[in-house]
Amino acid sequence: MELSLGALKVYIEMPYRSLWMLFLLIALTIIAYVLMVKMRKKRVTKFANYSTLKRVHGYKVWFPHPGILILKIIVVTLLFLVATQSIQLSIVKPVANTDFVIAIDTSQTMLMPDYTPNRLAVAKEVALKWLSKLPATTKIGVIQFSEKAVPLVPLTTNSFEVENAIRSMKVNLNSSGTAIGDALELGSSMLSSTEKQRFIILITDGKSNTGINVSEAIKDCKKSHVIVYTIGIGETNRTKMLFGELKKTAQRMGINASSLNFPVLDEDELKTISTETGGKFFLVTNKNLFNEAFKDIVIKNERIPLNSDYYILMFISFLLIAELLAYAKLGAI
Repeated sequence: MELSLGALKVYIEMPYRSLWMLFLLIALTIIAYVLMVKMRKKRVTKFANYSTLKRVHGYKVWFPHPGILILKIIVVTLLFLVATQSIQLSIVKPVANTDFVIAIDTSQTMLMPDYTPNRLAVAKEVALKWLSKLPATTKIGVIQFSEKAVPLVPLTTNSFEVENAIRSMKVNLNSSGTAIGDALELGSSMLSSTEKQRFIILITDGKSNTGINVSEAIKDCKKSHVIVYTIGIGETNRTKMLFGELKKTAQRMGINASSLNFPVLDEDELKTISTETGGKFFLVTNKNLFNEAFKDIVIKNERIPLNSDYYILMFISFLLIAELLAYAKLGAI
């Protein structure tokens, strides 16, 4: 049996013979506790006014207080598991066996407010949240791209530099294209110096319409053993409504509305990039899906065994102290 307590994993394994023995010990613990309560009652009634004590005490003493009994059962169970070496504690930590390049689209459409406050802001927020969970020894590179790809940070373990680069990203208001092929080529080049697994995480809301041909970039990624995870920012229920309002506003201001381009995501292109390089494609239409996409990006976790006996016996010690305090307040008379 496996129990998960955050990063802590508890593994319990015992044969049926031991399991029946544990049930017997728990039953004996319950019986012993009930008998103890009854014997204490007899002793009190022999030397004191039992009915008066009962009124002052405020509850029936024929039965043990459930909280104290539960503590006793937990202590007996843990002692049994330690004695039979049936329990193992482990902590699961991510292993830095992969280096990443994050490439984020900063073309004009990333200012669309169908994601609050806009697409770029959400992309940066989710990326930063994910980066905070990586091992300290993971190397990260950062790229922003619109009509061309621009390296912001080379591969580095300096998380402060990486976070600042992502936070400082701004939409290129003068751009008129999305160079996905350039971003892939640049990311592949940045990862060429690492001996670890090589991943590019590419976030965009459009399609490649300038720069290096995507098919050529895919070939170069495959040659360099670079895996690409693509995250496509798709339409929400608000997208078309907001874009319609934008066109009306442009017309009122005398701007040619036909020059405004609706953000069209090329899902097939992004799927091809990921499939050909061994990665995954994620279509996101809200912030929650954005977070889920990053969670699904493969990070190898390693199970590190702990000194189970030490930690469990320490825990039992605290339980015994808690039991003494609880008994002083809730114990039977």
